[in-house]
Amino acid sequence: MPTPRVRCPEFLPGFTWINTRRPLTVAGDLRGRVAVLDFWTYCCINCMHVLPVLKRIEERFARDPFVVIGVHSAKFFSEKDPQNIRRAVQRYGVVHPVLVDPEHDIWERFAVHAWPTLVLVDAAGYVRETLPGEVDENDLVTGERQLV
Repeated sequence: MPTPRVRCPEFLPGFTWINTRRPLTVAGDLRGRVAVLDFWTYCCINCMHVLPVLKRIEERFARDPFVVIGVHSAKFFSEKDPQNIRRAVQRYGVVHPVLVDPEHDIWERFAVHAWPTLVLVDAAGYVRETLPGEVDENDLVTGERQLV
């Protein structure tokens, strides 16, 4: 029996965004694009291990309808401050858009339970897979998970 497809939840309004001029929407900005949502926090070593993988994937699919969006979901109180997150984004060379989710509102909408977690969204706007933990780059872009 095939797994039922679930629509990607919309991002909630009123959140701080980093590396973008305006808040992004699932219905508008992700339409027709494959997306990887990276639920992370800047004090998590496993999250830091995923960042270079995401950078290589962004470069690999730069000409395709593909986007990475970080969802920074704080683990500690100091990680809720957007200025601290901006500094971490700069320090780690993150260039993709980052949604600041200090109270785990977006985290809960996507039923995330661990740092890091990648949520793969297809071009039709459906969640294809949720991958907790560190992910191997080759496994992510080939085989059944083939992104684009």
